Amino acid sequence: MRIILISLALLAASAHAEPQPYLQKPTVSFRPLKGSDPKPVNPKMRYVGGYELEARGTSELVGLSDLHVFPDGDLLKIEAVSDFGVMARFELKADGKSGYLDSPLEIDPLHDPQGRRFNNKGEADAEGMTADPMNGELYVSFEGHQRVMKFAQNPFSQAGEVLPLAGLPNFPANQGMEAVTYLQEPDGGALLIGVESGGFWRCELASNVCTEVHGPATPGFLYMMTSLYALNHDDPRRNHDILGLYRYYDPFTGPRNVLRLLHLEGDTLSTVSDMVKIAPPLPVDNYEGVAAVKNATGYRIFLISDSLKEDGKPKLLVFDWAR
Repeated sequence: MRIILISLALLAASAHAEPQPYLQKPTVSFRPLKGSDPKPVNPKMRYVGGYELEARGTSELVGLSDLHVFPDGDLLKIEAVSDFGVMARFELKADGKSGYLDSPLEIDPLHDPQGRRFNNKGEADAEGMTADPMNGELYVSFEGHQRVMKFAQNPFSQAGEVLPLAGLPNFPANQGMEAVTYLQEPDGGALLIGVESGGFWRCELASNVCTEVHGPATPGFLYMMTSLYALNHDDPRRNHDILGLYRYYDPFTGPRNVLRLLHLEGDTLSTVSDMVKIAPPLPVDNYEGVAAVKNATGYRIFLISDSLKEDGKPKLLVFDWAR
């Protein structure tokens, strides 16, 4: 009888238990951040808003290092890679109140050439991401075990391919290929790689040969490259306008970022102008990724952070650039 009573009590308790997050399909919501940008560096830049990404049903929406944004009907789709070797996918759909509706969230692990999930941080530390606009193939740069891998867009679960790039030096540990962007050109695609410790390389995908590009200095002391994004993919002259994101950190003033417009002509990358400085009163964090979508007046630009806070929640900043 005692066993029966205990069993009945357990059944009653379980019948009223709250749903567990791991039983739910993951979702992400966008919590508006306080902050403003009363004096943008570039008068054609307008701060649209900032959001903290709050995931439910998963703990893997952390450590986001770069993103890819593309339109799909009346919404935007975002793909973002993380330090822990996963790809996060979610949507931005306007809620009619200057914000975004909650979105389904997909978390897919990246796979090595044998089709296995990466089993340690050194292998999984994805930092840069870019896409071939013609076929959707993704290129991801890794900072721990330094390499660039190619992943098919569909099916994403298949094994990745390590590009046999030649001509790259050995970069300092954890300060390597932080940024990568795809260059679409008449004679084939290429990757422009930005190194956190300094320097740029162009890697021709037809030959897998990389050559150094003459690039500009960083915006200042302690600033390092974090992300690149090519705006005009298909210039027949091999010239490209490129967004470059730099980060700064010291324990006294905290994190800062500078977003620059760069111009690539041949083997020379030069600074056109500073576009925005991420400092108070804007919401500051460790922003590591930049991407843009063309619109009727110019571009909508997105920055994503690998949060410095203990809770690890990423931030997403949105700007409009009238061009």
